[in-house]
Amino acid sequence: MNRAWREGVAGREWIVLLAGVVGFAWAAPLVRLTDAPPLVIASLRLVLAALPLLAVSALRRREELRLLGGRDAGLLALAGLALAGYVGLWTASVQDTSIAAATAIIATQPLIVGLGAWVALGERPTRPLLIGIAIAAGGALVLAGADLGDGVSLRGDAFAALGAVCASIYLVTGRRVRARLSNVSYFALANAIGAIALLLALAASGESLLGWGAEAYILIVLLALLPQLLGHGAFTWALGSLPAAVVAVAALGEPVGATAIGATLLDEPPTLLEALGAALLLVGVYVALRGGLRLVTREDGGGAPS
Repeated sequence: MNRAWREGVAGREWIVLLAGVVGFAWAAPLVRLTDAPPLVIASLRLVLAALPLLAVSALRRREELRLLGGRDAGLLALAGLALAGYVGLWTASVQDTSIAAATAIIATQPLIVGLGAWVALGERPTRPLLIGIAIAAGGALVLAGADLGDGVSLRGDAFAALGAVCASIYLVTGRRVRARLSNVSYFALANAIGAIALLLALAASGESLLGWGAEAYILIVLLALLPQLLGHGAFTWALGSLPAAVVAVAALGEPVGATAIGATLLDEPPTLLEALGAALLLVGVYVALRGGLRLVTREDGGGAPS
């Protein structure tokens, strides 16, 4: 009976993890369908996700905020700013380059975390990490070659790469704070800080949150519900029992799902070079994770797919 109970728990976690992958897979197609500037989409996505999370945190986790020291608060602020950069840059990338390229490039976050630990912390890279980086670099070159002559697509590729760097900073800086805060409180505050940062950037740009049509706002609500709340929520819940490396590998399903949705719903099948480059990128990440690269520990939180 005890074994059957454990198997049932594991089964529920895999179902939730699959739901998270599906939620994330809709991020890029929904952005592509939304007729609004990237800053409008990104800021409203975080605002709409932050509001219910803040409400839950205020009702059930209020006492956690008292445990935060000055350094932890600073790291939380940095994590929120990194989340803003990640969501804003990735949203811009989807509007400039192909769905296959944007989602595959953003999935290289584990490799960037591994490189950052090597450079900043002196952590010796594993052999699989180095092999994975080499394979992924080849995939990036193929993707760049596919976009040669198209300045807009190359700009989108660059935005996605910068977004992956921001996502990695979000993961690393959040590790210390997550020791003090629950998933709900941490994600609520990070989303709130990110939303404020994006709203300030929006005001500085001169764009307005208003006047983009009912369809655009409906799609943005879906972005907040599916990839932001369902996707992230499912992955962090699954991290309660599944190893972080397993969850990170599962996140590689997002580019596959997003590309399939884009091909059927938006009539945007990837070119042969895009498919090859994206495949190499994902294989590189998989090799690194399979070889023992741990994005974060189970207790610290999960990856940051789109």
